[in-house]
Amino acid sequence: MGEQPPWNPYGQHEPNQWPGQPPYQGQQPYPPQQTYGRQQEPPQYYPPPQQQYYPPQPPSKKRHWVRNSFLALAGIIVLIIISSLAANKSSNGTPAANGGAAAANAAPAAPQAAKIGTPVRDGKFQFTITSVSHAKSVGDTAHGLGDTAQGKYTILHVTVTNIGSQPQTLDDSSQYVYDASGRKYDASTSADADLNSASGSDSVFFNDINPGNTVRGELAFDMPPGVKAVKAELHDSAFSGGITVNLR
Repeated sequence: MGEQPPWNPYGQHEPNQWPGQPPYQGQQPYPPQQTYGRQQEPPQYYPPPQQQYYPPQPPSKKRHWVRNSFLALAGIIVLIIISSLAANKSSNGTPAANGGAAAANAAPAAPQAAKIGTPVRDGKFQFTITSVSHAKSVGDTAHGLGDTAQGKYTILHVTVTNIGSQPQTLDDSSQYVYDASGRKYDASTSADADLNSASGSDSVFFNDINPGNTVRGELAFDMPPGVKAVKAELHDSAFSGGITVNLR
């Protein structure tokens, strides 16, 4: 027997050749894909969709007209409000400069301070200073029972009436006088004890006064020589506002 050629899986053809096909140059390890009687169509290429371009549209003239009309109307309303406020301020506020003097003259005058002999009220008490006197000493100094001032006593002769509905204690330590320089002086307790009666009918030293009752007495203030009291400040208690009486 002669030598047989090796087994060829492709039959009688070369490995790079398939029946009905032209020979290929180079190696083809696999046979071409079978179509089974139907020719294979090449893949179709579809280009991507292009974006439609729309040119910008000019703004509507109608919208601009509406906006401008609205702004103009708002400006007119604001001007009307400002004008109204200015008119009210002119009529109710501070007067003009040329009318300031007339307005000042038309203002009510401040109430004048009470004087000697004028009844004044503070709290539950009505005070009346009937007169003012001066003395170097008070009381029974001949027997060593009186008091002598360091300077000179200014003595207020006062009448006090309880105008309230409850008893109130009149305390001389709550009464004051002032000199022309504004210096404040309190009452001399020892001198007041000498000047006022112990019975209470004519005492403003330390006296409990019932509603409707009136007492009279004297309040002494030790002041430097040559210094005069120009006003008195009277209180129904240590916590009241007080009332001022002009002593000039």
